[in-house]
Amino acid sequence: MAKQTSAIEALLAIPPTSHRRKPVANKTGKSTAKRPHTQAATANDNEVDRLRQIYYVAARLFCEQGYDATSMNDIADAIGFTKAAVYHFIPGGKKELLYAVISYGMDTLEREVLTPARAIADPEQRLRTIINNHVHVITRGSTAEGFNPVTVVVDEVAGLSPAHRRKIAQRKRDYVDLMRDTLLGLKAEGKLKDIDVTVIAFSIFGMMLWLARWYRPDGHLTNAQVAEEICKMALGGLLQEPAL
Repeated sequence: MAKQTSAIEALLAIPPTSHRRKPVANKTGKSTAKRPHTQAATANDNEVDRLRQIYYVAARLFCEQGYDATSMNDIADAIGFTKAAVYHFIPGGKKELLYAVISYGMDTLEREVLTPARAIADPEQRLRTIINNHVHVITRGSTAEGFNPVTVVVDEVAGLSPAHRRKIAQRKRDYVDLMRDTLLGLKAEGKLKDIDVTVIAFSIFGMMLWLARWYRPDGHLTNAQVAEEICKMALGGLLQEPAL
């Protein structure tokens, strides 16, 4: 599974090509095709590229059609593979594929949102960091059609096996706990309005996650501007006015 996780991290940033490049001639007229001693490396590269194709197409189809409505045949047809070829690379089938995509989303949030936030002692600054970084994760990967594979994390966990669902649920709880602890820190400092902490936490998550449904990269606001607007709405609604 380690190789598959590495592949999806690369593919979501750069969509893979569906065809191998043909060797090209250099200025001397000689082919730039690989020499025999590099054939093993080429075979490995081709295998990773095929995995990247499968993950990329699967992530898009799960977002566009939903997990239940997407079959392994759909994925194979979209890539130009046979279904048997897809199962060769993903022996566990669609559930394994979904778990890989969701795990990638959670790994991204852990690395780019939770880890930096945990290093910040001040709860207000930590909350700003959580919102800004999470918004950037979502908007950075949005397509022109307005979806991001991160949405799979939210919408499609029902398609996981019970064991995988528990693992993802625990990772989500860790994020919710970080958000609640941050809000409780604001409350302890007397900065929080009289609003239930759990209601605030899930409301902020809702604002951020819904971005994956409506944000367009070619819109009139940059992702940094969108993050700032959400910060202003969130903090303006929950923080006490400073005493004069």
